[in-house]
Amino acid sequence: MTSLRIRELYMQRLGVMARYCMGISMLTILLPAIGHAEALTEQQSLDLGLNQVDFVNLLQSRQANAQGQLLSNTTWANPEFKYSREELGDETETTYSLNQRLEISGSRGLRHDAAQANIDSTASGIAGERATRRATIREHFFNTLYYQKQQRVFTHWVDKFNKVEATMLKRERAGDVSGYDRRRISREKVSLLSEQRSNQASYQNSWQKLIGIIGVDKTNDFVDVSGELLPAALPPLAPLLQDLPKHPSLMQLQHQAESARLSARAAGRSSIPDITIGIGQKQVEGPLIDESGLVLSASVPLPLFNRKQGEQLIAQSRARQTDSEYQLKLKRLQAELQGLWQQATQQADNARLFHDQSVHTSFELVRIAETAYRANEIGVLELVDAYRSALQAEQTALQLALDARMSRIELDKFTIGASQ
Repeated sequence: MTSLRIRELYMQRLGVMARYCMGISMLTILLPAIGHAEALTEQQSLDLGLNQVDFVNLLQSRQANAQGQLLSNTTWANPEFKYSREELGDETETTYSLNQRLEISGSRGLRHDAAQANIDSTASGIAGERATRRATIREHFFNTLYYQKQQRVFTHWVDKFNKVEATMLKRERAGDVSGYDRRRISREKVSLLSEQRSNQASYQNSWQKLIGIIGVDKTNDFVDVSGELLPAALPPLAPLLQDLPKHPSLMQLQHQAESARLSARAAGRSSIPDITIGIGQKQVEGPLIDESGLVLSASVPLPLFNRKQGEQLIAQSRARQTDSEYQLKLKRLQAELQGLWQQATQQADNARLFHDQSVHTSFELVRIAETAYRANEIGVLELVDAYRSALQAEQTALQLALDARMSRIELDKFTIGASQ
């Protein structure tokens, strides 16, 4: 072997070793990133979305506003300091006094209870907002999961058509099949690729909506979503109906009605006026006198005209209105709950039944059609029809599962956002 040939072999081996080392280095760099990426689960998306800083601050500000109203309605009136100075000839009278208004009607305690009921109403409203946001996050999550599963179905069938197309091309060159069969498969693959691209666009749109509501800065570690599209078994209907009065919107109406009733009672105490008492000192100075003494005072407004009749009537009317709204909403939600429960149950059963009876059967038909085509018992149109039927069966199964999931999410709003 010549020295030139030895040199060439040596350089080739160096190149191989260099590429091998470079590959190891790149793998070492990429492995932490690959290992760090994970699939986003439903629970993770809920944890991120419900604990987003701006959303938490929004709810806390509403709670603080209700707390502020409680302080405003129950804080004692400030004492009043009075100073007066009168000069009559050579004499000067100076008076200092401190006055305090006292409530003896008990309306302050009623206003405190009314403000506390308003805080409870705000808390129920916040629970309702969390349940609504929870449902929205879950809708975006499962829509994304649906398009992701659709994308995997398309990928499977595109690969299938690629393999069949390659096999037919070989048989066409060998003269076993006509060019029509291969072109028919190619055209079907192009149509399938178009559907796949359209689904990919829908997936990206849904994914962006999901990360938009859970927080963009928290999604760098997630590459896709993971979960089951078909919901688990539903809880029994009777306990759901029994617990329906605990629904946040109904609890909010209950607290609003209680707050209005307490406000009406507080306004009704206006016939018992507040008393303002004062204590101080009066000093008289003059050429012949220099004396001082204690000053006591008391004043009571006379409730002859304004006894807060208007405020009492408004509060009583608001209480009756809220009670009526509660009863109407309770009946409406009971009917909606029963209807949604039946719908969710039937849709889940239908999705499971279709998947068990249609999807597996369609794949069995594909196997039979491929065997028959290879034996020249059927044509390419029948083969394509078998492929398309199997694809449509998978798509229908996914759509039925998504419909069942969306009904379940809507139903879970009545159970204050269950996780299933």
